[in-house]
Amino acid sequence: MRTGGQSLGQLSRPDRGVGDAIPWPVLRFALQLLLATVVLLGWEYLPRIEVISSNIRFLDPFFISSPSAISRSLIGLLTGDNDNKITLWPYLWVTLSATILGSSIGLALGALCGLIFSNNQKLSEVVRPFLILANSVPRVAIIPIFVVMLGPTVAASVVSVIAVVFFLGFFNAFEGGISIKESLVENAKLLGAGPIDIMRSIRLPMVLTWTFAAVPNAISFGLIVAVTTELLAGIPGIGSLILTATANIQVALTFALIVALSVVGLVLYWGAVALKSRLIHWKN
Repeated sequence: MRTGGQSLGQLSRPDRGVGDAIPWPVLRFALQLLLATVVLLGWEYLPRIEVISSNIRFLDPFFISSPSAISRSLIGLLTGDNDNKITLWPYLWVTLSATILGSSIGLALGALCGLIFSNNQKLSEVVRPFLILANSVPRVAIIPIFVVMLGPTVAASVVSVIAVVFFLGFFNAFEGGISIKESLVENAKLLGAGPIDIMRSIRLPMVLTWTFAAVPNAISFGLIVAVTTELLAGIPGIGSLILTATANIQVALTFALIVALSVVGLVLYWGAVALKSRLIHWKN
């Protein structure tokens, strides 16, 4: 049946817009690319306008450099072709080593303590307030203590990362351990399971699930703490390069190092998310 030259099926089917015709992943990438382009072009050319740069201090090229200058500094860091004759790789390796090693140890210790305390309510009630108190201490305040104890070495960075990541892993693991239904624990006791059996067979899988869920955040925090320790102690990592660049007022180099750190942090985050998805795939 036709009405005014159109079938009923054509009348009942709404017109498809441009957003419906383009798959969302493609549209999302295009919007992200557009946003990045607008930001970079504005960063590059707005400071060149005298009226703007003279009245808005934030847009003064002396303070924010420019994408073109930053890209040249970044290429120089990657290839060693720069005024300082340094390459990024040895410093990056120091920072990555402290981040990955400290995060791994911190998560493992946090998961172990969370498992033990969640399996023993009385022990948890005694110790947990002290852990909360320790977690409330600003970690920046105790980093110098680690540096004094261990010297301006990678070990100080690793211990600083452990001190931060441990609590992230502990509280995640503890919440996972106590999230087990009490009826499940009671049924296991009726079947003859002891405290060790309950901890190993019932609580451990949930503790591991919650701990692995914290891996992406742990890696991100670990990288921040490692760089902060290097900044404060002069440990030969990315943080020490940033400290040198800012002391010499090398703005382009400073931003180049920040960009490099951001890319590294993003890659580590994606890797941690992939690891989490692989290890706890049943939760996806």
